[in-house]
Amino acid sequence: MSQATDHGPGVRVPPPVIATAVMVAAWVLDRIWTVQIGPPATALGGMVIFLSVALVGWAVLALVKAGNDPRPDRPDAAMVESGPYRFSRNPIYLGFLLAATGLALMWGTLWGWIGVVVTHGLLDRLVIAKEEAYLAGRFGAAYEAYRARVRKWM
Repeated sequence: MSQATDHGPGVRVPPPVIATAVMVAAWVLDRIWTVQIGPPATALGGMVIFLSVALVGWAVLALVKAGNDPRPDRPDAAMVESGPYRFSRNPIYLGFLLAATGLALMWGTLWGWIGVVVTHGLLDRLVIAKEEAYLAGRFGAAYEAYRARVRKWM
């Protein structure tokens, strides 16, 4: 695939918008009908959110250092296997999922955990599936070897 014809993986809705929209919906549902399933773990949730921000920052830095635009609707100039990409093929999306988990811990409600599950499903189907198909076509055997070596999430 040449750079001139490469239009990226075709992700239409930005992943941060997906994760944010789902968790806002979970928060609204929680305000309408709270289903407490455990005590709020505010400190633990805050630590998980801090960890998620650090992971996303580290992953974006690795992408930028490799010459890639971190937006998933843009073509990739290079395959990245350094930084957090050594441990996860999707560390940015793992960071979004960790942020949702931190919120669920802080709320201690059913809606928060449903939000985590829905966020996972939407990121996996609407974003990661398209990106993986794109990367396999763009980088061929090198991506398939990376995919065999590194887990999707962690």
